[in-house]
Amino acid sequence: MSFGAQLKQARKRKKMTQKQLADAVGARHNTVSNWEADRNRPDPDTVRILCTLLEVDSNYFYETDPVESQLSGIEFALFGEVRQLSEQDKQDVLDFIRFKRAMSEKREQK
Repeated sequence: MSFGAQLKQARKRKKMTQKQLADAVGARHNTVSNWEADRNRPDPDTVRILCTLLEVDSNYFYETDPVESQLSGIEFALFGEVRQLSEQDKQDVLDFIRFKRAMSEKREQK
């Protein structure tokens, strides 16, 4: 879930309006709207205030996709790169990975 979606969820859980939250952190109403729409993000000091007001841990806003959180650094980098490829290019990458795995298995059998 995105930062904005997490923020909106936490705000609603506290039964606060965007205006109430904006007033509490000293921001304009449309600023909270922009955060929730992922148009921009608050600075780190404001995030700390949001965490206190919304009673969430700072990691709450930065949780990753469950699939992404299970990947190692290189796997995550590859995952991000592959997402931007065309379907044919993705298939080519998959074919290459399978080829490399087969070659590795052959070396291990020797």
